[in-house]
Order: sequence, then structure tokens, then C-alpha cells
Amino acid sequence: MVLLRSVRLLCAFFSVAPATNWALAQFVPLQDANLTTLDSAHDPNITISYKIPKGACKTAFDTQKQYSGWVNIPVEHRSASLFFWFVEAREPSSTLTIWLNGGAGGSSMSGFWQENGPCEVVEKDKDHLEVKAREWGWDRASNMLYIDLPSVGFSYTTPITNGSFDSYNATTIFPPEPVPKWSSPWAFMNGTFSSPFPLSTVDNTTATADLIWNFLQTFLLTFPQYNPPSNSSTGISLFAKGTTAPLAPLFASYFHSQNLALSNASPPNAILPIKISSIGLLNACGLDPLSQAQSYATMALNNSFHLPLLTPNQTAPIMEAYNSRGGCSDLFLACRNPSSLTEDETSQVCQQAWQCVYSLTIPYQQFTSRSLYDINSPSFDPLPNQTYLTHLNSLEFLTAIGAPVNFTDTTPPPIPTLHDDPLSALTSLLSQGVRIALIHGDRDYLCNWYSGQSTSLTLSQTLPLYTPPPFNTTGYADIHVNSTYIGGVTRQLAANLSFTRVYDAGHFPSYSQPETTFEIFARVILGLSLSTGQEVDLAATFGTNGNPEANKTGPALLATNVPNARCYIRKVADTCDDESARAVLRGEGVVINGVWYNSSKDWQLPGQRSDGAVGQGAAPTATVMTGIFTTSLSATTSTSNSGAVSGWDCSAHGLSIVGALAGLLLL
Repeated sequence: MVLLRSVRLLCAFFSVAPATNWALAQFVPLQDANLTTLDSAHDPNITISYKIPKGACKTAFDTQKQYSGWVNIPVEHRSASLFFWFVEAREPSSTLTIWLNGGAGGSSMSGFWQENGPCEVVEKDKDHLEVKAREWGWDRASNMLYIDLPSVGFSYTTPITNGSFDSYNATTIFPPEPVPKWSSPWAFMNGTFSSPFPLSTVDNTTATADLIWNFLQTFLLTFPQYNPPSNSSTGISLFAKGTTAPLAPLFASYFHSQNLALSNASPPNAILPIKISSIGLLNACGLDPLSQAQSYATMALNNSFHLPLLTPNQTAPIMEAYNSRGGCSDLFLACRNPSSLTEDETSQVCQQAWQCVYSLTIPYQQFTSRSLYDINSPSFDPLPNQTYLTHLNSLEFLTAIGAPVNFTDTTPPPIPTLHDDPLSALTSLLSQGVRIALIHGDRDYLCNWYSGQSTSLTLSQTLPLYTPPPFNTTGYADIHVNSTYIGGVTRQLAANLSFTRVYDAGHFPSYSQPETTFEIFARVILGLSLSTGQEVDLAATFGTNGNPEANKTGPALLATNVPNARCYIRKVADTCDDESARAVLRGEGVVINGVWYNSSKDWQLPGQRSDGAVGQGAAPTATVMTGIFTTSLSATTSTSNSGAVSGWDCSAHGLSIVGALAGLLLL
């Protein structure tokens, strides 16, 4: 028997169909998948298998093409099959955006279904789920390509293997077992998974970057109509989130090195340069571990919401662990400068350094009942909702995409990035003219905005001295989301560097503030002013003007409209408190649309319950499925430093804003 177990913070949560005794989970045999399989024009040893996933995702317009499938790359006499989902933009666009999701080993399908994809899963009634188009999906401005990293989500390595998943302990067991007496079919599920034996050669960032390089070669040669033209100013954008964010600059740097190799040789026609024009990092963790470590005390004691999360005595161990001899600071210095260490010793030191950084969140978890991902939510945070997990493991959905495996939400990270230096990669990319956007929801504790702001200032020190004005003296300008709402503040410089604080958003800003986050995204990829959406000359002397600090304050007590916790049976370890989890194991209560309830009477229609603690402006301003917003205000202006951070009514501050939905900007 083989067990795969993970730590609670970055747990492995496998989402499969319930089992009865030895029954196999719902999955589609390969011979019934109806996939189109082609040899790659890039490498005949690589294949791509895809289909149109009819009925799986409803887009804003029926004319939008969708393709889901796998690029199958030979590795170690096996195959690494990387899953993708491509969606055309709502209006003709030459842009292509690649999305890599957050969480170590996290599936990009969570970003697709929970945050910024073209569609979302909602409860229609007590017995039915419904898929509907998402108004502020990022396909509103770009062609979108969601990719799962190796052995995550619907990606898999061969041989695929039957097993059992224990949702209570977040453990996968090979081979499958009957439901144990101490559990129930709700929490113990059989399914088919990626091979339990990881690929030993895909254990570092470079190897995985090479997989993604070969993936993109194959995809873009198969679908050349979606490869941005070489003279495009938008090119390909790469967005990533959370602890996956450091991979984006590391991958982009690898692509650049491959492009240089191509330019210095005479490559065959079947090799394409992969030009990354912009990188967006949402609530990034791991870019600058030392500033991240220091930010936890700041967020706990001096956050902009005037909400004391911890006392000074409770935060004292954080700074002690950081500053002490052999503490986090010393460990990371040794990790990044391992001149006197062997390779094995370096790996051990780097592992200890990362463990040290994330251990600094323990006081917060110990002394508060709040979520690491949103200080306004309970520790068992129900948001974003996990309803999509039930949809992705339904027989209808698995048939629609031709999946040979069950959906795996997250797994232990397939690629350690301990030795890598994403800050150096970002510095190099800035010098090449790549737009770098750091975007943070301000209610996230784990990957908080203070750390992101510090990282942006560190990056700014590497900018050319002739770049006017200096980034650290560039002011914060308001982000005009629509004609009445200020969704955050941004510091943006002509040298293509920006840092943005999104108001009233946690670790999932696209969920908490969909309209705001979409506008930021669209402006980043199109090279516009993040404040106004206007065209600006990012190669000249443009810089935002306003307050030197992003220190607008929120209400004294944030905890209003806090949603009730919800116990998802496919994520018992992550969403269920002890009492609910024990009831799930005993088979007591009822399960409705993948959620456990003590009684069916506890279920409410979605419109009757509090499903989100979001500020004004989070809801759509109008049911218009295309276009981005542009204001006539100066791109370098900022409002005063008074007032709450959410729901700003610009008219109350004497601002005359003329806005237009500029659909032509999407062309």
C-alpha cells in the first residue's frame, strides 16, 4: 500500500467520485474519449489530444471557440500529459494570456472556475448545479489558455492508477480499498489518478519550464491562429498567482534564453519564439522571502483596517524567528549563497528556510479564528465556493472533456523552486521591456500586500538610474473601475513596473472584486494606464502621481457580512470544522450539491444566503459582456487620503468622470 500525505497548509486535496465498496469512480475510458490526436509539428515524439468540450462551460457568446485536451510529452520512458483549456476572446483579439494557478501544486482549473474563467458553477436548486457565463471573465479582453502543471488537476503521468482518496486526512491510497468502518462513502472515494510515482527528472523549475516550452510549441503550431503576430505590442501574457507566482518570471526567463538560442541558429520552421510581453502576479508569495517574513508582523499589528489581529507579545516570536542567529534571514542568505555547501546541504538549508518563513504564520493561526487568505473570513473559509469540484467530477463533465483521470485539485508541489531567484529573473525581464505587474488583494494575510509593496520597491532599485521619475517617489493613483467606483490604488512607472493594491479583496481578488481585477488585467496586457485605462507612453516619462503611501484606511471592524462556513465533502480537511467532519465520517446529515448539512432544512437558495463579504463595486455595474472602462481623468491624478477603502463615490469628492465602455480597445 502506498500513501501520499501532505501538510495542512498546502494540502493535497483530491476530488473524485464517491465509492461504494470497491466501485470505480466515474471516469471516461480512453477509447470513449473522442479526442482528436495529432503528432506535434515541433517534435514527432510529442502528441496533442483535444476536443471541443460541448456543454462543459457556457461562454458569453456561442461563437467563442473552446478546446480542452492534453499535450503528451515523453519523459523517462513515460508520458507527462499536460492538460489545457483554451477559450477564445469574446471579441476578435490578437492577445493570448496563459494562466498558472496559485498554491504549491495547485490546478489552474480553480482559477478557471472560481475566479477569472469564462464560466462558473452555481446552484440552481437543491438537486441541480448550473453552469453560466461569468460577466467579468478575462476572456472579455483576451484569448485565454489555462494550463495544469505536471500531475495536477487533469494533468497526469503514466501509468494512470486506480486508488482511494480519504478526504478527511487528505490522503490518497494505492491500490484502492473498501470504505473503512471509521469513515463513510462521503469522505472516502475511489478514483483514477496520475501515477503515484513522480517523474524524477521533472523535479526543478528548469525541467518544468522546458515542459511548458514544448507544450507551447505544440499548442501554437496546432492552433497558429492564436499565436500573436511577431510585431504585436501585446504578445503573450503570463499570469500566475500565490505560491505559483515565482514560476512565471522563471518560465519567462527560460523562454527568453530559448528565443536567443533560436536567433543565433537556423531553427527549423517548427520551432517558434515565445515572446512574453507582460507578467501579472496576483497575491504572490515567494518572490522575496525576507520581505514576506517581515510582513506578517506588520499585517498583524499595523494593517490598514485598524484591525489588531495579534498583540505585540503574540507577534514577538515572529521577529525573533526572523532575526535570531540561524533564523529565517540567515537561512535564506545561506540558501541563496551556498558557496561552502554541497548540493544536498543547500537543498536542506533552502527547505529549512521556506519552512521557517511559513512557520511565521503559526501565531496568526493559533490566536485568531480568521482565514489565512482573508482576514475578514473564518478560518474554515467558505469562499470562493468549491461547488465546481462536484461539477468537474460528474460523469457528464468527464465525458465532455474526455478525461482519463479524476480531477485532482492540488497535489504536493511537483517542482521545488528553493534554489531559484525569481527577483533576479524579474529584474532581467524588466530590462528586456517586459511589463511586470504585482497585484495584491489587501485582506490576504498569507501573501499580503505589504510584502508585495516591499518587493516592488526592491525591484525598483534595479531600474536604470535614468528612468524618470524614481519608482519609490512615484505616487499612488486611484484605479477608476467605472464611473463611480475606485477599486484600489496603483503605482506605475514608464519602466513597465507597477504595484497595485486591490481594495476589499483577499487571496482571490478576481472572486472578491471581479470588475476591478478584470480592469487591471486588461490594462496590463494592453499596456494602458492602470489608473484610468488611457493610452500612455510607457517608454517615455509616464509615472503615476499621488500619495506616497497606499495607506487609505478601512473600517475599524471589518467583520460585517461574514459568510457562514460550508463543509464541502471533497475538501473535508480544508473546509469542515471538527464537529462537521465527524458527522461526515459517521454518515450523519445530508449532502446537497457537494456540501454537508446537518439537515436539509439548513440549505438555502443561493440568493437567500450570504455568499460573499465583498465591497461595493464587486457586483457588475451593467450586464454588458464586452469592453473595458476608460475615464477622461488625467492618468497621473489621485484623490485625497480620507475615507474608507471600499465603495468610493467619485461624485462625492467633486470628481467629474466621463466613462465609456471601449470595446474597440479589445481589437
